[in-house]
Amino acid sequence: MSQTQSNIAASKSVVPDAHKVSLVELIIILLLVGLVFVFVFGMRQLKIDKAAEALAQQKFEAIIPALQRVIAAAEDFKKKDEFGDYPFDYSQLNLGDLSTEDFTIEYDNEIYAVRAITKAAFGKEGIRVTYILTDASYQVEDPAPERKPTIRDEWLPQD
Repeated sequence: MSQTQSNIAASKSVVPDAHKVSLVELIIILLLVGLVFVFVFGMRQLKIDKAAEALAQQKFEAIIPALQRVIAAAEDFKKKDEFGDYPFDYSQLNLGDLSTEDFTIEYDNEIYAVRAITKAAFGKEGIRVTYILTDASYQVEDPAPERKPTIRDEWLPQD
């Protein structure tokens, strides 16, 4: 009987256990699970960011006609003025208040500029989109460009 027990013991030591997981296999499994999480959550965040950017672009494009209306009125005023000057006050344009819940429209008579300034309803307060009448150019001033939403230069009207 001792010979049978020694044969059984010898056969057990030669055949490895199929249920043991090595350290390398465990690391590979963890890496694969990590990659899946990175891609799943990364893609979800990317979709959220793109949706927020599309909403910001839509809100900005809604104010462009009001900006262009003020610009056209100021240019028309300059053509009709006997001295060829832009208006010194916004009230001379007879446009009323064109501000929305997302933007405030202002006229700067010192540098002859029309400004659209974002309100909190836009998502971030204080972004200034300025159209300088004398230069016929746009400028975007963002106090915190690292925070979203922001206004991109590509969204500005191309004259």
